Amino acid sequence: MNNISSQLKLSALQNLSLRKFYHLRLISFEGFIWITALIYLAVFVNPYESHFTICPLNNLGFEHCPGCGLGNSIALIFRGSIIESFSAHVFGMPALLIILHRIYSIIRFNLSKEKTNIK
Repeated sequence: MNNISSQLKLSALQNLSLRKFYHLRLISFEGFIWITALIYLAVFVNPYESHFTICPLNNLGFEHCPGCGLGNSIALIFRGSIIESFSAHVFGMPALLIILHRIYSIIRFNLSKEKTNIK
């Protein structure tokens, strides 16, 4: 009897630990990277000041880098400066929408995969 109860407790603990990581399985590694990048742009990037970068174009002395401009544009969107965002990079808003759609499609795909695994 004691062996059965300990197995049930172990099974319950395993189910609990799996449920904790259910959301991580839904977004997968790629979704986690995209969400982390958007949070970084929304919270930590100040588009009004220069900062350390590993961008090769910026480090070579070029004044405008398309990639850096895109990141600044998305950061400005999160701050509500849509017109300044458009000035920083024309494709800032479309890039943000594409990234958000990609995150949504990853979650939708993983949800459908989970439903087929349950049945």
